Amino acid sequence: MTRRYEAVCVFRPEEDAFTKGKEVVRAELEQLGAAFVKEDDMGQRAFAYPIKKLNQGHYYIFVVDMEPEQAHQTEAALKHKEDLLRFLMVRQEK
Repeated sequence: MTRRYEAVCVFRPEEDAFTKGKEVVRAELEQLGAAFVKEDDMGQRAFAYPIKKLNQGHYYIFVVDMEPEQAHQTEAALKHKEDLLRFLMVRQEK
């Protein structure tokens, strides 16, 4: 049974790092069997505190349908991506 998830990603603020990071995350989600519903570019925003010595990042949201088992695997798959500063995946209620 597939469920809908919202994956909020915070990338490095440089345009090339953002573009590369977004493609890497999209490819990883596709590999895990995600069906993309919607994507939303929220742009650059300031952090409340520095993350990896940066004061701002580029926020991007993926809304996907996928199996719960694959959703749990995304954190392990994305944990060590260089251009991805933070990642949060939550299940959307119907």
